[in-house]
Amino acid sequence: MRLTISLIFTTALFVSSAAAQHNHASGHNEYQNWASQKILNCCNNDDCGSLTDSEVRETPAGAEVQIAGEWCPVLREHYLTRGKSPDWSVPHACVGKSSYYRSLPPCQRLLCFSGRGGV
Repeated sequence: MRLTISLIFTTALFVSSAAAQHNHASGHNEYQNWASQKILNCCNNDDCGSLTDSEVRETPAGAEVQIAGEWCPVLREHYLTRGKSPDWSVPHACVGKSSYYRSLPPCQRLLCFSGRGGV
């Protein structure tokens, strides 16, 4: 019984954190031009999307994005060096979803970030 509950909780956590980026298709034309200091092409057809208020927060140290249940700092290397947001009213992020990225700790999966108003 405990194993079943644990498995259900773990699956729910993975599914909820995997859905951290929403609406990739509606912003794909903009995302495909995104680059950051970390990576020259942030977009891999489903890695980018808008964030809900529960997936991003501001701290005294700066913005943080929730990835796989972990709060990850948005570093200077994550901010866009090329491209524009499809919707400046909400923050957007690209988080690597391929098997390579899934093997990394959650915070290392953050590729690009654009805050509200392009910050």
